[in-house]
Amino acid sequence: MKRLHNKGFTFIEMILAFSIFLIIVSLFPLFFQVISQNGFVEERIQKMEWEVFIAQVKKEVRMSDSLKIENNRIMLKIGKESIMYERYGTNIRRRVDAAGHEIMLQDIKTVMFEKVIKGVRISVEDKYNQSESVIIRSVVDEESLYAAP
Repeated sequence: MKRLHNKGFTFIEMILAFSIFLIIVSLFPLFFQVISQNGFVEERIQKMEWEVFIAQVKKEVRMSDSLKIENNRIMLKIGKESIMYERYGTNIRRRVDAAGHEIMLQDIKTVMFEKVIKGVRISVEDKYNQSESVIIRSVVDEESLYAAP
């Protein structure tokens, strides 16, 4: 008796191939989501960077003996140290005793430091056109707070 040797797909092979196809196709939306959220991740990093920057400035403003805002810069006096926050290109940098170059915030379009009652207002717009603003108040009395550092 002659046996038939068909070299075609069997039903099990077809089910296996179809299952692999479905697994690959089901991963496409995840790949598209990751690709489309690249800017979103950068915005989240920018938001976290803002929060760290504000925490640092709050701490130093509250510890300061005096605060001066001049030429869109914040100058603080803490003991014998003078600390300055200023715009440097598209960054905000921190300098201690007019030395150093510590980048505190990156990719800034605009920044404004304004004097308010017993404190300072910091307003920033980043490269994504996201605006952030915060008022930081000090516990030091008004006269000594705005004395020249």
